[in-house]
Amino acid sequence: MSESRRMGEKGRGVFREIFGEMPLPSKTGVFDTSYETYWEERENTGIIPEPARRRARGILPFISAGDTVLDIGCGTGETLEVIRQATGIEGTGMDISDRALSSVASKGFATLSIDLTAEGAYVPSVFDHIVMFEVIEHIADAETMLSKLQGRFRKNLFITTPNLGYIAHRLRMLFGRFPVTYMLDPREHVRYWTTRDFRVWLSWLGYTEVYVRGLRGKPASLRLYRAFPSLWASEVLYVVRPAGVEQE
Repeated sequence: MSESRRMGEKGRGVFREIFGEMPLPSKTGVFDTSYETYWEERENTGIIPEPARRRARGILPFISAGDTVLDIGCGTGETLEVIRQATGIEGTGMDISDRALSSVASKGFATLSIDLTAEGAYVPSVFDHIVMFEVIEHIADAETMLSKLQGRFRKNLFITTPNLGYIAHRLRMLFGRFPVTYMLDPREHVRYWTTRDFRVWLSWLGYTEVYVRGLRGKPASLRLYRAFPSLWASEVLYVVRPAGVEQE
């Protein structure tokens, strides 16, 4: 089975990425900003596990046994689970969804029910690593959230977010359609970046040590997303270091 068609992953072929109709939810109505319905639907459709696991595998080289890892927007805990199985970390999941946190706790991780965009909210401890996979595109005021992570990680802050500069997205706009970066509902994502814009934005927020790695793109067999992530990567990993920490 190809990488894009592993069990538990939605997957889209190149033709659908460029020419396909935009996916829409089965029901109309008010979007559930508590994300309880979001996680219920994602569990029911079975599209959670493989994307989270793939991203987790992308950061394993940076993590050592015994490290502390905070996963912000942890969802149902697959990311922490993969890292723990590989390296034996001490993991904590943070989310605003009680349903998601219940799943994370059932896997044996500590949990934090905190909305970092809320006034007065903060990260209560310092961790070796902080993970934010596919989170900030859901947050209107992502600036507030990122500002609260300053000084709260010792080694790495890992961020993934869709790359609006991906070649399929550029071609989609050429043919009069907006890029599809979400899974179930277009209201999921409210912020968008290219890799160049994202680095400029992070620098403006005070994060100047940033390294970019392509995690996924098509055609997968050519691995162009690794060499040229700004154009060929649909999924990009940003490795953010505190000042003075060298790239490994």
